Amino acid sequence: MSTKKTTPVLLAIFVVVTLILSCKKSETQEAASSPVSVPEKKTTFADGPWVRQFTENFDDASSFDRWTRTNRADYNSSICNYQWSNPTIGNYDWRSVLILTAGGSGSYYTSGHVKSNYSFKPANNEKYRVSAQIKLIAMNGATYLDFNQTYGAWPAFWTVQETAWPTKGEIDIMEGYSFGGNANFASNLFYGNSSGNNQLGNTCQRPFSVNSGWHMYDEYWQNQNGVVTVTIQLDGVTVSTYTNSANGNLQLQNFGPHNIILDLCVGSNANIGIFNNASINLYSKTMMWIDYVTVDKCTI
Repeated sequence: MSTKKTTPVLLAIFVVVTLILSCKKSETQEAASSPVSVPEKKTTFADGPWVRQFTENFDDASSFDRWTRTNRADYNSSICNYQWSNPTIGNYDWRSVLILTAGGSGSYYTSGHVKSNYSFKPANNEKYRVSAQIKLIAMNGATYLDFNQTYGAWPAFWTVQETAWPTKGEIDIMEGYSFGGNANFASNLFYGNSSGNNQLGNTCQRPFSVNSGWHMYDEYWQNQNGVVTVTIQLDGVTVSTYTNSANGNLQLQNFGPHNIILDLCVGSNANIGIFNNASINLYSKTMMWIDYVTVDKCTI
């Protein structure tokens, strides 16, 4: 039986190669086992880094320190009474959420409405993104129902300056209207050069479709060299874009600063005429769940 000899040169080469491969394997394993660090409050996009300005996860009652709970009738529906105690924090779908609950009968309904204490407006060459994760749902006893089975519910996620409305504008990111078997959704803008005078009518209403379940709604509000643009997205897809060309009376440069509002209205006044208040059906209750609200800013 012959024995193969290894020359000193070959042995040296073998040792060097083995050390190199061993070193590379060690580096690879270390990289694979190291956790990836993702910045919580800053993410890089094409325009530059988004920097978190406001975060609301609705984890507990301390969340209400950052919001004002409304206690009055709705401006557009006298039968809907917002109560300070209505907004609550609870757990649904394995997450902590803000709950606005609409219920009642006849000509008296109660519901919830909250406004952020935080306000914002893009300066020149700035862009803001306002995001919320929202689910609309109803209950008949212990049975869950789709929002579109109700009639007369009017949820909204919007930003506005309420003082001297609409001289500082209003941006409706999402408004929903339930009609007992179907539901309509839309974005919209309101503006006027004097208090109480909306000069846009509903010319800026842009319908879009929403199915049941959780959805992410975004408002992008930017000022690029004095040109202001507002873009609305549903689940990352653009559903409407606004510039001053949308209406001759629109002056987006006059919008803001805005607060953020979440509300669940019921019915409508006769002069608005969206619903037949005699036909309202919220079943046992109709709810708006909000998982989070965030605001980010970047330079452009």
